[in-house]
Order: sequence, then structure tokens, then C-alpha cells
Amino acid sequence: MGVTYSILLTRLGRLFDFAKTVRAHQGQLRSEYDDTASDYSATTSAVDLLSSMVSRIERRVSEAGMVVEDLQETATKILVEMMDDDVTLGTFGVRNAIEELARQMRDTGDTIDRPSSGYCTLPADNKATADAGNSGDGIMLLSDMAPLNEMTTSEAFDLPSIKSETVRAYCNLDSTGPRVQEGSETFVIEGQRAVSRMSDDWPLGSGTRGQIAAVNPRVNAGKKPGLNVCTNSDFEDFTSDVPDRWTIVTGTAGTHISAAGSGYTGSEALLFTGDGSTAPRITQTLRNATQSDGVINPDKPYTITAAVKYGTLAPGTSLVISVRDSGGTILHDSIVGRAMQLTVTSASLTTSYQIFSAVVFSPIQIDKGAFVDIRFSGNVANTSQVYVDDVTIAQMHRIQPGGLAYQIIPGATPFKLRDEFTATVLNNCTTGDGELALEFDRFFDMANLGLVLPSSTSPTLPDATYIS
Repeated sequence: MGVTYSILLTRLGRLFDFAKTVRAHQGQLRSEYDDTASDYSATTSAVDLLSSMVSRIERRVSEAGMVVEDLQETATKILVEMMDDDVTLGTFGVRNAIEELARQMRDTGDTIDRPSSGYCTLPADNKATADAGNSGDGIMLLSDMAPLNEMTTSEAFDLPSIKSETVRAYCNLDSTGPRVQEGSETFVIEGQRAVSRMSDDWPLGSGTRGQIAAVNPRVNAGKKPGLNVCTNSDFEDFTSDVPDRWTIVTGTAGTHISAAGSGYTGSEALLFTGDGSTAPRITQTLRNATQSDGVINPDKPYTITAAVKYGTLAPGTSLVISVRDSGGTILHDSIVGRAMQLTVTSASLTTSYQIFSAVVFSPIQIDKGAFVDIRFSGNVANTSQVYVDDVTIAQMHRIQPGGLAYQIIPGATPFKLRDEFTATVLNNCTTGDGELALEFDRFFDMANLGLVLPSSTSPTLPDATYIS
């Protein structure tokens, strides 16, 4: 069994192409109106002669677009009925039909077009821009990564339903009020205004609006978005120079690993001291009552962050903070750039604390013995001192299923009311390059379904074959 892609996509592609023609006609109507109105603009009395046309032009343009609504209804019927004829869907509807189509494409190794630069372009290092007037010195991170959903690909995997827009986030509750703890300030996330998917103005924006809280390093054992999965990762509690709830794997307490007494936000931090022949390492097992009850949820976007500096001498080797399975392998869904690790190079460190961050993705399968691992990639230079504080690993917030994921990370200075971030996001889908993905979003609302079809920059089912 298996749907015939050439038939399904040819039928859908013809409807997509028809809709393009209608939208072009709507644009031409507006252009002709503008040309006509300019001929009557010399006097007020001349303009008055166009009063009927002036008052009705947008209505007439919208009426022309009603054809697209008919095309959308037809496309839905074709998609669902063809997939149902093939496998008898568990539920007769768009979601199950697209999930089945994606499954079949995965099994046959077929893909649709994805732009060479990916479906989306995010700000550098996945970081939003902090407003110059912010009181807090924390950061905001974004992710466009898509769930694997049991699909397989060796290329980057992002969401084509993310819209081109400027996203704004502003602090609406800070710790000066009675309900918010310092480090857990809340932010409102706003995208640009959305319009009907059948409108010729689509896509104007995502229409995203939601509220999220900053990831507080002093809140432990998280299981939900925005909550730190680690325990005592602000390193405020030590017993004989061993950080409570952590296990020393390599190095000696009091020699290579100790309480620093120089915290990023608190009174303590974790201090690694090098001797030139040791690579200190500590671990913390998750889903473990004596270490951390925190949980890594499968197939979800995560952030890994830490505040790090060195003393008088750089370590000469990289600090690696990761989540690993019981066998010691870093959790990874096999897609490049999504392994659950943060690498802080020696060259990037200074004698002042900085927040280092990585946006990652958890795999579908996670064993019970998963653990957080803080280590160095090689021996730390003799007499080097590396300070590590406020380590957080937290699932990101995804407000819209097929939209961006967000995370707010607090800094040494708390956020205050009206602190703000902005991020300009670009969708790279264009005619003949990601167009099938774009039209699937327009016609079947992939943004709210949170679904994506297997894609490649060298597709087996290219746009040009199905949409002229």
C-alpha cells in the first residue's frame, strides 16, 4: 500500500497554482484601481465621481478571493479522501491524513523542497536583541527546530510554518510584585498580526501571543517547559567541597572541585582548578530522588545555559555541559546541530561571567538512566580556575504548535517591568523553493497542526514538478 505521490501532489499542486492565479488577479484589481483613481485626482469633484468604486474596491477584491476558499475546501477533500482510500485513517481528517502522508514519505525516503538556507533564518546564535534600556542583563533564545516525529533525515530540520515577522517580548511581571520570585520574571511574547490563510495578504504574521516565565536556576527538578531539570545547579550548597546532589567522577574535592565563594547571582559557584593532568568532571542523574527528579521530555526543544568565567589563567580546553544516556552517549536525535550539549571553548572565556547558551533538541527515546554531565574535553591547565554557576537545562515554550519556541534566561541583574527583546525572523520559502511546504501551511494550517513533511535541499518531489 502507499499513496501515489505523483497523483496526489499533481492534484493538489494544480489547486495551489489556481489559487496563485486568483491572488495575482486580486493584486491586478488593486493596481488597476490605483491607476484609475490617479486619473481622477485633479479635482475633488472628479474624485466624487468614483465614490461607488472607492467604497467597494476592497469588497470586490475579497469577493474575487472567495474562489480560493473553494479551492481550499477541494484540496482538503482530495488530501483526506486519497489518504483514507489508501490506508483507512483512524480519524477522518486533515491531521491524520498529513501524519500518514509524512509517515509514507519517511518510509519511502521521499522529500519536498527546502531552501538551501533552511526554511527559516533566525538571529545569530538564536538570540533576540535586548533593548538598550533593559535593567536585566539576561538573554532571550529562540528555536525554529521541528519535532522529529519518527521521521529520518540527515539535514537540518526546521518548521516551514514559522512566519516572517518581528517578534517582541516584554516583561509584564517582575519581582517587585508579590507573586513573582526574582529570576522567574514573566514576559509577554507577541508576533505580528495574523490574517486569514485564504487572504491574498497572507502570511502577514503569526498572531502569536502568550506569556512565559524566565528559567530560574534556583527552581529545581523541572518537568515542564521553562523549568530547570537540574537540582542545585546554582551551586549554593556544598558538603566538604562536593556540590550537593552531584557526583564527582573525575578530580578530587577540595583540590580540583570546590565551592568558589564567588557566585554569579548567589554567594557560591562551582570552581574547577586545573593541575595540567586532570580533566575534572561531575554528573547528576535525572529521574533520581537523591540527585534530581527532573525529566527530559522526548522530541522537544531545550536550552542549555551556564554562567562561566576563569580566574587568572584560561583552562586551555573546552567546558562541555551535556545530557547523556546511561551509557554516556550525548542525547541526540541524529540531526546535525541538535545534540544536547553546550560547549564553551577556552578562547571564548574571560575573567568576567558571561551567559553561554545552546539551543538543542531531545531525541524520541530517552532511557531512565539519563544524566547531566559537566566535564572538560581535556586536562585543565595548571593553576587555571574556572567558575561555573547557574547551569540550567529547560524545555522551551512553544506557544503555537508549528511556530517558534522561546526561552528567557535571567542574568546577574534581575529583569524589571518593561524590559524588552525583539527578534526579526525570516521565512525563506519562495516560488519553486519551499513552495509546496508554504502552500501546505496555507491550505491545511500546518502552523496550528505543528506538522511538517520530510524535506531536503535535493528533493525527490520538487516544487517545479507540481506547481508551475
